[in-house]
Amino acid sequence: MPEIKICGLTCEEDIELINAYPVSYAGFVLFFPKSKRNLTLEQAQHLKRKLKDSVKTVAVTVAPSLEQVKEIEGAGFDVIQIHGTLHKEVEEKVHIPVFRAVNVEKEEDIRKVFSERSPKISYYVFDGKRPGSGEVFDWGFLKKNVDNTSRIMLAGGLHSENVANAIKAVQPGIVDVSSGVEKEHGAGKDREKIERFVQAVLKTDCR
Repeated sequence: MPEIKICGLTCEEDIELINAYPVSYAGFVLFFPKSKRNLTLEQAQHLKRKLKDSVKTVAVTVAPSLEQVKEIEGAGFDVIQIHGTLHKEVEEKVHIPVFRAVNVEKEEDIRKVFSERSPKISYYVFDGKRPGSGEVFDWGFLKKNVDNTSRIMLAGGLHSENVANAIKAVQPGIVDVSSGVEKEHGAGKDREKIERFVQAVLKTDCR
């Protein structure tokens, strides 16, 4: 059974929900004002202090600078998730595990990201073309190009109705959800949607 990451947390109510369920990772969007889920570092620190100890905190970024990475490390995040460009100096000097994210539009996108061999990368995150939009990509791309999917985090349009099929198709180490557990108008996470998502994951036999 894969672990669960819930991303795009923005308020204390979201944190209360995370603490109520068997969620392993909590994601906070930082340094990306284009996202409606973007937080300041101070806001994210305030929220992450309220998480139960068993939940690992993930700073979700887009092409972060080394200075931003150092701020994230100084704030005590457990992991940094990097979309877009992974700058060479960041790869060389980052001191926390990296979730390397790729927005999948075509099969070539998957092959390309695996060329970035680095001991700093603990998981590869495969997301839809526009992260946070709820768009699903073709999971068959992963089946054709990846032999061992235990270090894969599957994202992109997951929700309670499709996550079981996604787990059976890909057998990822982690499933990642954001918009799939949000309230109708995107104002925070929805308890019932999280409940259904978590139960769907727990009940799935991926053999």
